[in-house]
Amino acid sequence: MKKGFIIILVSILLFSCSDKTQNTIQNIWEDYSFNTTISNSTQIIIKSYDSTLANKRVNVEAYIPSKIYRARTKKQLEEFDKIFLNTEKTDYCCCPNNSYSIHFLNKKEELDYFYVDTIEFKNKVRICEKSYQFSYIINK
Repeated sequence: MKKGFIIILVSILLFSCSDKTQNTIQNIWEDYSFNTTISNSTQIIIKSYDSTLANKRVNVEAYIPSKIYRARTKKQLEEFDKIFLNTEKTDYCCCPNNSYSIHFLNKKEELDYFYVDTIEFKNKVRICEKSYQFSYIINK
């Protein structure tokens, strides 16, 4: 009995230290966090910026947006959520060309925000987490 317990304990320790397991746990947490942010949002604000600013590799939030779009109704929020059904998740993304930002709000509290790169790919859009630790790629 004691031998079996030690084998199980050592197996758990070895398994939990593998990079693959850590990546899986990280992906589950990021997806959960992102889905929670979307489901807790009562409003989504999308800000459009001058595309010539995107090439400067700076935080577009420092500039005044050229257009602001708001999703407030339940139907609009549900439609926005559907965009992420068939996405490809990627790891760290360095230096995207940000031309939009997406802000998730619950009433007036900002839950999170993401940057959007519509320039890098011809037929895809990259939505980057604000610190660029992961992103979602969506077909246009």
